[in-house]
Amino acid sequence: MLTSLVLNKMHSNNARLISLNILYGVFKEDKQPNKLLNELSNTKAMSKSDIAFVFKMVYGTIQYKIYLEYVVNKIIKPNKTNYKIQLLLWLNLYQIKFLNTPQYSVNNEAVEVAKIIDNNLAGFVNATTKKLANLDLWKVDIKNNQNKIPLEYGFPFWLYKSLEQDYSKEIALQIVQSSNNQTMFSFRVNENKISQIEFEKLYKHKFNLKKSKIAKNCYLTDFNIINTQVFDQGLVFIQDETSILAVELLDLEKQSKVIDMCCAPGGKLSYIASLVDKKNLVDAFEINENKKNIIYSNLNRLGINNVNIEFKSALNINKKYERILLDAPCSGFGVLKRKPDIKLKKFSKKDMDALYQLQFDLLQKGFEHLLDEGILVYSTCTINKKENQNQIKVFLDNNKNAKLIFEKQFFGFEGNNNGFYIAKIKKLKK
Repeated sequence: MLTSLVLNKMHSNNARLISLNILYGVFKEDKQPNKLLNELSNTKAMSKSDIAFVFKMVYGTIQYKIYLEYVVNKIIKPNKTNYKIQLLLWLNLYQIKFLNTPQYSVNNEAVEVAKIIDNNLAGFVNATTKKLANLDLWKVDIKNNQNKIPLEYGFPFWLYKSLEQDYSKEIALQIVQSSNNQTMFSFRVNENKISQIEFEKLYKHKFNLKKSKIAKNCYLTDFNIINTQVFDQGLVFIQDETSILAVELLDLEKQSKVIDMCCAPGGKLSYIASLVDKKNLVDAFEINENKKNIIYSNLNRLGINNVNIEFKSALNINKKYERILLDAPCSGFGVLKRKPDIKLKKFSKKDMDALYQLQFDLLQKGFEHLLDEGILVYSTCTINKKENQNQIKVFLDNNKNAKLIFEKQFFGFEGNNNGFYIAKIKKLKK
């Protein structure tokens, strides 16, 4: 019979190997870590503690990948080293430096995993991992002083320079230094089922709730509210503060004729539907039919049924509306804290030009179908100026009866929020 100590070691090694394989899928096969980790969460083959360990190791290694690779490459020859062994060494360094795990513990577990990859490389992993505990090795010593801080935070230099050019060195550095910050859970109350007052009365102390300073119907908590009855019963929806604000800026009335032009995964759509009369049908478009299940799953959990969704491009919009929400497709550089793999993806100029054109076409199409005196809210979850301020400037130049009445770029360091852009536009009578 195996002792609990041996069992724990087996689980630990298994969790480490799974972490490594997920990272291999992300870096070599271009898979999305959140999807791989969600699949892992649904399995019963691992304990909750081991699953939590895998999440921490995977996201942490992705966050600091550029830095970890830089340090490890000081003592190995990457072009001659098995890639999975390189991943293992990155994991080892992450644990030693950022999780303060004892070097001998990391070393022992890593050697066992190395034996599974290639038994002949166990000795190499043993010797190299011991070197990784040397604090002098951790120092960033490069000729390009501008890249010193970005490299320390695992932030791509090209993106840092782009942000510096768009805004300022100060803002770019703040984005870099906040990009790996842990955030609290942010959510709104589903007032279809319970009022904010009643929710606070029942759960304020239990979840140690804090009220958002950005959105009206938004709360923050360190408690994992996803694994609670309030989530399962549809009393709350996990949503970023800025995303909630985008809907609130629509100034909805009970009878407003409203459309959500790009509605997946259904967070903003469900909030819109809860703010209008239950008999008032909210229209929505979503071009990606693969997201149908997640949208309807969210709507059903929240008890929202006053929606009409068409799974096709919003460029097919053919009705007039008083309120339009366009949460446009974007590069996603605002959600680095939640999806750190985004900062490792560099889009081609061709891809970005196509994206800019699509955003403008959607914006123009929406405005054409906005009634006079109506309001259109344009939003993105990115911090790229060309997708945001520049896009709106070109739009306003082309539409003299469009009036910008609110504009704000959130960078992600203001508080608990992600990077996000919002522009509120009113259509004037010609």
